[in-house]
Amino acid sequence: MRKLLLFMSLCLLTIQLCAQDRTVTGKITDDKGDPVANATVEVKGTRTATVTRPDGSFTIKAAANAVLVVKSLGFEKIEYPVGTNSVATISLKTDQATLSEVVVTALGIKKDKKGLGYAITELKAGDVTNVPNQNVVNSLNGKVAGLQVISSGGAPGMGSRVVIRGGNKSITGDNQPLFVVDGIPISNANDGTANTVTGAGSPNRAADINPDDIESVSILKGSAAAVLYGNRGSNGVVLITTKSGKTKIGKPVVSISSTVGFDRALKLPDFQTTYAQGQFAGTPAVPTYAEGTSLSFGPKITGQTVASAAAGGNITLRAFDPRKDFLKTGVIINNSVSVSQATEKGSYFLSAGQSRQTSIVPNQDYNKASVRFNSTNNLSSKITTGINLNYIRSWGDVPYAGQDGNNPIFALFNAPVSWDLNGYGYVNPNGTQRNFRGGSFDNPLWSVNKTFYNTTSDHWIAAANVSYKALPWLDFTYRLGADILTDFRKSFRDINSGGSPNGYLSNNDVYRQELTSTFLVNINRKLTKDIGLSLVAGQDYNQRKLKNIAQTATALSLPGITNMANGKSFDPDYEYTSIRRLIGTFGDLRLDYKSYLYLGITARNEWSSTLPTNERSYFYPGANLSFIFTDAFGIDKKVLNYGKVRLAYAQTARDAGVYSLQNVYTLGGATDGFTSGITFPFGSVPGYTFSNTLRNPTLKPEKTTEFEVGGEFRFLDSRINLEATYFRNDNKDGIVAVDVSPATGATNATLNSGHVRSNGIELALNVTPVRTRDFTWDATITYSRIRSKVIETYPGVERISLGGFSGNPAIFAIRGERYGSIVGQKLRRDANGNVIVSATTGRPLYDDGGNLGYIEPDWTGGIRNQFTYKGLTFDFLFDTRQGGVMLNATEDLLDGYGVSAKTASREEDFVYAGVKNTDGKPNDKVVKRDQTWWSAAKVNEEYLYKNNWVKLREANLNYTFTIKNAKVLKSVNVGVYGRNLFLWSDIPHVDPESSSFGTGNAQGVTRMAFPSTRSMGVNLKVVF
Repeated sequence: MRKLLLFMSLCLLTIQLCAQDRTVTGKITDDKGDPVANATVEVKGTRTATVTRPDGSFTIKAAANAVLVVKSLGFEKIEYPVGTNSVATISLKTDQATLSEVVVTALGIKKDKKGLGYAITELKAGDVTNVPNQNVVNSLNGKVAGLQVISSGGAPGMGSRVVIRGGNKSITGDNQPLFVVDGIPISNANDGTANTVTGAGSPNRAADINPDDIESVSILKGSAAAVLYGNRGSNGVVLITTKSGKTKIGKPVVSISSTVGFDRALKLPDFQTTYAQGQFAGTPAVPTYAEGTSLSFGPKITGQTVASAAAGGNITLRAFDPRKDFLKTGVIINNSVSVSQATEKGSYFLSAGQSRQTSIVPNQDYNKASVRFNSTNNLSSKITTGINLNYIRSWGDVPYAGQDGNNPIFALFNAPVSWDLNGYGYVNPNGTQRNFRGGSFDNPLWSVNKTFYNTTSDHWIAAANVSYKALPWLDFTYRLGADILTDFRKSFRDINSGGSPNGYLSNNDVYRQELTSTFLVNINRKLTKDIGLSLVAGQDYNQRKLKNIAQTATALSLPGITNMANGKSFDPDYEYTSIRRLIGTFGDLRLDYKSYLYLGITARNEWSSTLPTNERSYFYPGANLSFIFTDAFGIDKKVLNYGKVRLAYAQTARDAGVYSLQNVYTLGGATDGFTSGITFPFGSVPGYTFSNTLRNPTLKPEKTTEFEVGGEFRFLDSRINLEATYFRNDNKDGIVAVDVSPATGATNATLNSGHVRSNGIELALNVTPVRTRDFTWDATITYSRIRSKVIETYPGVERISLGGFSGNPAIFAIRGERYGSIVGQKLRRDANGNVIVSATTGRPLYDDGGNLGYIEPDWTGGIRNQFTYKGLTFDFLFDTRQGGVMLNATEDLLDGYGVSAKTASREEDFVYAGVKNTDGKPNDKVVKRDQTWWSAAKVNEEYLYKNNWVKLREANLNYTFTIKNAKVLKSVNVGVYGRNLFLWSDIPHVDPESSSFGTGNAQGVTRMAFPSTRSMGVNLKVVF
């Protein structure tokens, strides 16, 4: 009996011990054996949970009969019975259906895309590097629905404009998105060519980033996605995540890549080769050969002998090809090397890169050299630190912009075919300029040999962060970042330059500094078995400084010397300094129910230093909902394997520009209408005047309210994936400068006014028509249709200038019209739409200041195909723009100068189609379209075109040799690529993507813009 009682007691003790919780330790790995960090390990049926450490390890309390549920983004969920084990090693299987849906969101936090209630698109490294481009922004074109990139030209170093969802929220404010690199906001300013018609084509600063360093690019499109970045994210956010070395734990991985490419002009004007330089002269006036004029309305070239001052005697007239003689093949060489490694204690990525690009124009180039070091360190199971350091040095000669007299393209395109560009040279024996024309425009050879615009910049992007995991569900992060740029610019025009006959020299130093401090609290835990909660709350501080110092010599003592000591007369020195601060507090709460219903609530309050004291604090909220109905309703996934609908609403705001509240003084000057006047200081006498813009001490922030609804659907085992979004946003209380009466002592005043409404549709379709063991065909189609309308400007003000010329043409926001209208000379028409023609001259009649049409596209899209067979990959991308108008001012000038192919018909009879202004009958006046015609009959509207085009944007073919079981060499990739290979467009002479008004809101006009280029090259990448 005693033995029986002892036996029963032992059994009860064993059962009790088995029922008690005990500590279970373990490690989570992927199917390759690499650790999985941040995986959730929870005891099934309880609220007990933990998160794996960076090395994949975990510790948790569990009973012997418990089951551990392990989940991680990109992996299939697994249930692991604890049993009697106290140590568990659990391997997760990759979830092919959701792996690509782990995306980088606001504040650099990775989230499962299915839980997001707003639109976001992520591009991987290969999407932006397979076809090399020195400016990574240009590599985004055609790949994201709703995103558009416009390059200001094809020269190395020229800036590009990128906009999301039309980029039409603010009437006159900056509409480009915020760029964030590894969690740190950076400036994408180009400090040169926004809404201007002259100057130089300076680069946008996001182009400094080495594309080979990029791991992914996330596009946060709407306000709901970007609200946590405050007013700077109101136009969307481009999140760039660079490589970290967080790959398979083991030996260092060394990667070496090299690219060599060649550039040629994609499209050049069609020129006439029949008529020589000259103009009408004599009595009666006849075409006469003459040098020193910009016109090519001289005699027909028949081999006759004429006197030429440039040649120093008589010459036989013949046709040359100045464009062919001047333009050349540009070369781009990119080299990068990187070393990365992951260990249980952390990871690092170290890279160095160099890019050298020469232009299709002689003596123009742009170069970059960069070094990057990224590192994470696991100081303990609770503390992780990281640093990101990137230094970029760039230097080169960037081109002068369209209307600038030193732009070689302007003079080259109007050079007469009778001018032997290389044969005559550009310098006379006495050192003066030898030019085929007079005025402010130089011989193109003079421009590239005797003038330059040089830039040398040092750019630092640095960040440090530390994270502390206080509890399995609670961690704290602090991040400090800096974006520091110094740009030293030198502009030189030698003595005898057209627009600066006495010479010109300017030193312009630009200094930008941006500091960002961010503190985050991250909570992620289960509230109940079915309800989960995640909360990100924090505070950030942003400070931006800008300093611009310029010294200008308006006359030089000796030619060819580019030192300021060579100056003999000077403008007053220029110095500008600004500083602005922005403080914000924010929160992002997300609740999920059974991982198929997600509710997100965001809120932010900001304090801006650029607004009046009583308006500095402003608050804006947001909310979003995501519902995966295929999971909720248990839908059979044989056809529709994933279905999600989402809904989002958010507000954002933007503050005023610096120093917009109080009137300021500027250096004064006076003219009498007959002389060049005087500028102050005059001798020792200073002189100042109020700025032409009246400031406003009662400004309040602009407010944008945005709503979006969308869905994501995957069919047939994700062989067909469709994402669709509809959005609408309203931007009110715009901060604009409206025209006022000169009696006020100013030309415009800063006010809160204006209302712009945009709505649009975005579609992205990904299809895999063929998927076999060795062969895959993937196709992606993107489409966006956006309509932006100016609802309100200001009482009594119909239009607000966006940029362009002070006369015709210019770009305006016009009340009641779509955003961005070209204003210029408009043909006069009768009630039936017929052009009214002067019965006397046979020329069309017109009115100045007419609205010629909107510049916004009706829709944009892209089609990308990728074919993969074993190690061989071939992919190509078409993208298109349809609708809206553009003004081909290049064609206008070519006709006026008599060099376009069209003007070769100058001796033919011509009747302009229209009706006479006298009796309304069809015009029958016969004229010759000669010099007289082209000098008087050109009307802006006649050079207006539907801005429709299709481009073969990219193509690349590459093969990867994978070396199995290799101890040193792991893989070799070789390939060929092309960019801007073909263009289909009815717009003559130019690439319709080119912009002569820079990277600001004024677009839609090309006027002797630098030609875009077609690039082809080869690349090699070796991994050790």
